[in-house]
Amino acid sequence: MINTFLTILNMSVTASYVILCIILIRLPLKKAPKIFSYALWSVAGFRLLCPFSFKSIVSLVPMNTYRQAAQIKGITPSTGLNVRSSIPNPYMVTSIDPMSIHIRIGAYIWLAGIVVMLIYSVVSMLTLKNRLKNVHHKVNNIYESTFLKTPFVLGIFEPCIYIPEELPIEEINYIIRHEQTHIRRFDHIIKPFAFFALSIHWFNPLVWAAFFLMSNDMELSCDERVLDEMGVDIKKAYSMSLLSLATDGRIINGSPLAFGEGNVGGRIKNILNYKKPTLWIMLVAIIIVVLAGIGLVSNPKTIKADENSYADEIYKYRTQYVGDNSKVINITASLPVPDILKYSQVRLLMDKPSYGIEVTYKTTPEAMKSFSNENNQAIFDRNSILMFSLIKNADYVNFVLKDGNSKFSVGRTREWANNAMGMDLWESSATQEMFNSIYLKIIEK
Repeated sequence: MINTFLTILNMSVTASYVILCIILIRLPLKKAPKIFSYALWSVAGFRLLCPFSFKSIVSLVPMNTYRQAAQIKGITPSTGLNVRSSIPNPYMVTSIDPMSIHIRIGAYIWLAGIVVMLIYSVVSMLTLKNRLKNVHHKVNNIYESTFLKTPFVLGIFEPCIYIPEELPIEEINYIIRHEQTHIRRFDHIIKPFAFFALSIHWFNPLVWAAFFLMSNDMELSCDERVLDEMGVDIKKAYSMSLLSLATDGRIINGSPLAFGEGNVGGRIKNILNYKKPTLWIMLVAIIIVVLAGIGLVSNPKTIKADENSYADEIYKYRTQYVGDNSKVINITASLPVPDILKYSQVRLLMDKPSYGIEVTYKTTPEAMKSFSNENNQAIFDRNSILMFSLIKNADYVNFVLKDGNSKFSVGRTREWANNAMGMDLWESSATQEMFNSIYLKIIEK
């Protein structure tokens, strides 16, 4: 659950930037058909629901935003450099990461929020279905009821259109056309997915803004489609029907797609001002949406300089003493390890003249069995060399792997590390440039 929560935070950070970009991009698209603004929200949906993406040199996502998101999830070598830097007591023998406690509490609150959102949605749907008990079939997938105030679409696999009885005949055609347009464009599927994304990211106010703006663009673009199909002569009658069938509030549970749902004033204004777009407006809008879509859906390509930036970052925590709690914790928390190893805690062993450090990782039984093979311990060799280069009076390092039932330890001494590299690691890393040279040798091993 903790890993899932961190993944969601990671996705939410990147999606927040994407949502802000889409809000800004909608401004130059103001005179273009709203279908283009509506299409852009698919990029935000991708970012909110998909934990991975491809990398591109044309990505519009800033590298620092991408790194920040990755650090929350814990997938980059620099994870933990900031969040663990303020642990106060430098003389603690055993140090438990306080962030893990906060993250666990946050994960439970996050799950509780999802449950509340889903319960609200289910209750709303049951209430609505209860009002549809007395509907009667009109034609095809269209039903009428005296208890309805506005037409809407309900259903995913077999969507049906529900309309109030005694609607004026001259209004029924374009009202039904509006709801049929929703069905043809699969809006009855898209909106529940959007609400699902909102339920997962309920803690992010930008996601709420995106949900409402997307819903508005959906309705505006649907109105415009009806005008294109039936002609601009229906503008006045269409607007009057929308006003008379307007609901009191906005339904936020992902269904139904109601004819008079939300922002009636904005929709009427858009209807009355609508003109068929010129060719050049369409071309410009297509170019903007395509370029923005590719730029926002892709991650920035990392460059090799990242290796040096990692070395520069971790070198800031170089210290002469194992007892320098804050710096040692930052070094151990930022050691590059495969995703199968989850950093748990670090113990500073100073009760004997020979000082040591014990770094604990949580993992799986299969991974622990694999790492018990000496041929698969290169990652611990490299990380111990890093630690001996950065912590002067550390005489030995133990890496402890736990799978919940048992544990396995991999130990390395300073003497072993110096012999392996053919140098005194502490003296040979006296400057940033010297440490960078050692780091390059380590990663080449």
